[in-house]
Amino acid sequence: MQRLYRLTVPGISIKSDFTAARRALLADFPNVDEVVATTAPTTMLVLYSGPDEADAWCRALLDLIATRQVRVTRRLPRWRGGRLGGGDSAA
Repeated sequence: MQRLYRLTVPGISIKSDFTAARRALLADFPNVDEVVATTAPTTMLVLYSGPDEADAWCRALLDLIATRQVRVTRRLPRWRGGRLGGGDSAA
């Protein structure tokens, strides 16, 4: 019998992490049949058969978050006249 579990993992972004999270759960847990994104932040639905492994699913996703690459979200300042930012250049 297939069951549905609503899984909320703090720190996971459904927008940017969902594909990797889904792949990890499907690959690592043979009883997971499907993982579905939700509109609720940090929440997904897990369709599974067999025993509930929610603690293990959360640990796997927290490990995924901990090992993901750091994304640079800020642009580096531009060099102007040998200085960072917008200072005057001493020529």
